[in-house]
Amino acid sequence: MFQEKFGSLWTIVAANFLHEYQKHCYEFKEECNTEKKIITKIKTSPEKSLWLEKEDSIQRGLFDLLQNIVLIRDPEDSTKYYPRFNLEDTSSFRDLDEHSKNVLRRLYHDYYFVRQENLWRQNALKTLPVLLDCSDMLACGEDLGLIPACVHPVMLELALIGLRIQRMPSEPGLEFDIPSKYSYMTVCAPSCHDCSTLRAWWEGDEGTRSRFYKTVIGSDKEAPSRCTPEVVNFILQQHFDAPSMWAIFPLQDLLALKDKYTARPAAEETINDPTNPRHYWRFRLHVSLESILEDKDIQASIKNLVTSSGRSFPGKKTDKA
Repeated sequence: MFQEKFGSLWTIVAANFLHEYQKHCYEFKEECNTEKKIITKIKTSPEKSLWLEKEDSIQRGLFDLLQNIVLIRDPEDSTKYYPRFNLEDTSSFRDLDEHSKNVLRRLYHDYYFVRQENLWRQNALKTLPVLLDCSDMLACGEDLGLIPACVHPVMLELALIGLRIQRMPSEPGLEFDIPSKYSYMTVCAPSCHDCSTLRAWWEGDEGTRSRFYKTVIGSDKEAPSRCTPEVVNFILQQHFDAPSMWAIFPLQDLLALKDKYTARPAAEETINDPTNPRHYWRFRLHVSLESILEDKDIQASIKNLVTSSGRSFPGKKTDKA
């Protein structure tokens, strides 16, 4: 494993960061057994000149080793352990015998999906009503991803609306959600501040966009590598037409209806990357609001989506952009 990760530098890395407590068995030294300590060691070690040009790859490799565990020791009781999240994705798990794997799978499922369900529900029913009573605002719960089984029943009980993003389906077995099947008690959106924009998502993975183009858009042709205005219009129309109480769109996704506003690299339009602690909320629109107000074409495109879906304000005149 060391040679795979560090190549010819593996002996140097092992000598500086690891302790061989028995033959071919290693553990991190005390002075570099956390990510923060590893970063400090890499930058301050007297031998740093040996890996200067490969500093980033060595850091990533050491981080991978540090995270390659299946159980986490309780910091207050060294005799207790907890299963780490996604433990089956580690090589440590894959190297175990089948019996040990099955035991860990059962413990993992019980820990994350069974034993704490009642605690989650009790706390939700104790805390959420107080929060809801504090304001007249309409509350929305972010019920995406891995959530306790009690979340949706509790939200229904408290009349909390949920969030639906097509690429993050709430139903198991689906790769892409179906906006036309959303519940009224939801907010639907093609993207949000905590994920890539529609354009960045489309252009970021060829396999994903190809499957979406075939299964959702229904085309047998090759999916365009660019997120064209036609693709954007199709996806936005799905969301406008959805039964959801609210359809909310990041401005980046609306502006992608016109090529004029897609000159900037799509990756630069992401507001926040939750996986990167150094990714700060510094997004700024690359065009002025005044120029958008003068652009009758983009206004007409958005107005058409609004009016055709029936989401326009009743009685309001919509014959002018």
